[in-house]
Amino acid sequence: MDTPQPLYSAESVRELDRQAMAALGIPSIQLMKRAGRAAFTHLLARWPDIGRIQVYCGGGNNGGDGYVIAALAAQKNIPVTVFACTNPERLGGDAREAHDYACREGVRIVTALTQMDSADGDTLIVDALLGTGFSGVLRPPVAHAIERMCKSRGPVLAVDIPSGLDADTGSAEQAVCAEMTVTFIGRKLGLYCGRGPALCGEVIFAGLGVPEPAYDAVRPLVQRYGSASIKRLPPRPADSFKNQFGHILIVGGDSGFGGAALMAAQSSARAGAGLISLATRPGHLGAALTRCPEVMAHPVVSGQELEPLLTGPDVIAVGPGLGRSPWSEQLLARVGRIGSPLVVDADALNILAQGRVLAGVKRGDWVLTPHVGEAARLLGCDTAEVCADPRAAAVAVQQKFSGVVILKGAGTLIAHDGGVDLINSGNPGMASGGMGDLLTGIVAALIGQHLPLVEAARLAVWLHGEAGNRAAADGQRGLLATDLLPWIRRLVD
Repeated sequence: MDTPQPLYSAESVRELDRQAMAALGIPSIQLMKRAGRAAFTHLLARWPDIGRIQVYCGGGNNGGDGYVIAALAAQKNIPVTVFACTNPERLGGDAREAHDYACREGVRIVTALTQMDSADGDTLIVDALLGTGFSGVLRPPVAHAIERMCKSRGPVLAVDIPSGLDADTGSAEQAVCAEMTVTFIGRKLGLYCGRGPALCGEVIFAGLGVPEPAYDAVRPLVQRYGSASIKRLPPRPADSFKNQFGHILIVGGDSGFGGAALMAAQSSARAGAGLISLATRPGHLGAALTRCPEVMAHPVVSGQELEPLLTGPDVIAVGPGLGRSPWSEQLLARVGRIGSPLVVDADALNILAQGRVLAGVKRGDWVLTPHVGEAARLLGCDTAEVCADPRAAAVAVQQKFSGVVILKGAGTLIAHDGGVDLINSGNPGMASGGMGDLLTGIVAALIGQHLPLVEAARLAVWLHGEAGNRAAADGQRGLLATDLLPWIRRLVD
């Protein structure tokens, strides 16, 4: 995507539905049939040799889409059965009309789960149960149907959204896990954040012919950025010199945590910073010089000793391996007084959350990079509350502390004064120690190379995740943070 993709709430997509029908001058049943046909077309493209299809239909428009898919399968002489979680006699409106369409095509419709044939590896499951209107707790019949789909040995296609997944937040307690999700009219935020990336599989968007002007009146929740829509660093002139590309100071590495600060320094170097200094415990100097002699490592035993090192750098990154000792608090307090842009991560965030250091401070020139646990501590809530609505949590942290907030996850959210961005980059192999320290160093390096904070955050998140993808080409398990360093260098240009 060469421009950001707008991501919408469920209510906004319903408004888009209304705008679409008005703009196209068609009844809603025609839009439903377009949706069903779009899903069925992608179904055949992905699984052209599927033996049979089972469609789980709810009582709303999502179920109506499922009945249309079943009717189209019957027309192709594909054996198809519908399990109706809502008694067809209770259907109304477009869902009822779609049901009747399936009946006319001879689709077998059953209303008892016990009557369903078992789903083997040659059976495709179509999830058309709940749609985007779901939130809260699953009712027992629906929960039972979702459990059955999850135990199926065949592939699952979700219609619009996997049942049980919240379209606005990406939260889910029990939900369908699909190999493909075909979503309509507007991309829903929940498909791309929270548990969405784990549950949706491949996400395919079908606009159903909605004209572009219909989208102008509906405001998205988030803008999703991909590699083509993220601003990159400009080429370097032939007469470049190191002082043009930022002097970065990494502050961290309490006793036992020296590696975190050093990895942040290394990633900053690989992301193109001109000069990198490291302020850390004296015991880590030997390792720092051995591992990366390009880093200017300084022993610091107190906040007073840190003071002379704070005047030269263009950007300061504080937190990797910082710990939560009095030494840690002293260093953070001294860093917080400096007017240079800051990147704040790890234990610096945890100290900030405790309120003893930099209490009540709001800065427009810092980037905070919490994971969900650190975000919960910054907000004084449970991690579960952050996971229940990560976008709201990112916004709340940004409103409390100002600046730019990077809430890390499978769908990383970047909250700033202009709104919220989302970037899906990376892989599960990156769930290992030290990955966040690399991101901190990359953000600092990009700010040092004169990118505005928001643009630096976007590019850093993408670089970090894409480097992880390249490094995991031979396997995700066992991926180490330092495996990403060569790829950061290759990708930053």
